[in-house]
Amino acid sequence: MARAQKSGAVPRKTGSSRRDPRERLLAIACDLFAQRGYDAVSTGDIAKAAGLTQSMVHYYFGSKENIWEAAIENLMRDFGRRFPLDVKELQDLDPLSRLKVLTRRFIRMSAGDPNFSRIIIHENLSHSERLAWLVDRFVARAFAEFDQLIGEGVEAGQIKDLPLFAASNTIISASAFTFCLGPMLQQVHGVDLQKPEVFEALADSIIEIVFSGIAR
Repeated sequence: MARAQKSGAVPRKTGSSRRDPRERLLAIACDLFAQRGYDAVSTGDIAKAAGLTQSMVHYYFGSKENIWEAAIENLMRDFGRRFPLDVKELQDLDPLSRLKVLTRRFIRMSAGDPNFSRIIIHENLSHSERLAWLVDRFVARAFAEFDQLIGEGVEAGQIKDLPLFAASNTIISASAFTFCLGPMLQQVHGVDLQKPEVFEALADSIIEIVFSGIAR
């Protein structure tokens, strides 16, 4: 069932030149915050990169903190549109199979746009208050989904009874943060993670490596 989730090429972000000013600012802000971190980006940087005036940033968002939050919320809505999950499709699967499907979906989301993972890394390094906002709004929910399925798999005798935080963190980290290392893998192995065949090979490998270690 997990393999049935494959659908070809990894979705790419569309260009922002045709978007209205607010959408363009959000897309550019997300890219800059992911590349440089919150402290290294100003509203002037965002406006310049978007080809707009700084007053436009303040008109639409009021402050850097507001556009940071709005950019992340916009990214997460985009994830929901591009990578929908039909719970009904999973209801007849056993916990381990559901966990594999959820993991592959998470891999596809991370490959489709690694900006969220990059922002998470920046905020972890700075121990910022923004990290608490990210956890409350998005991260805790993702962990809860994985925690629940892992727990069900343990009860069903399909998954080893490992520390829950370690098991879910290992799956999430392998699925998400791998795609932050695309430029390094390009230089080391000469592979482009955005190529469909490379993505599928990597996704299959993550599934195999992770679940061969915990599946009974």
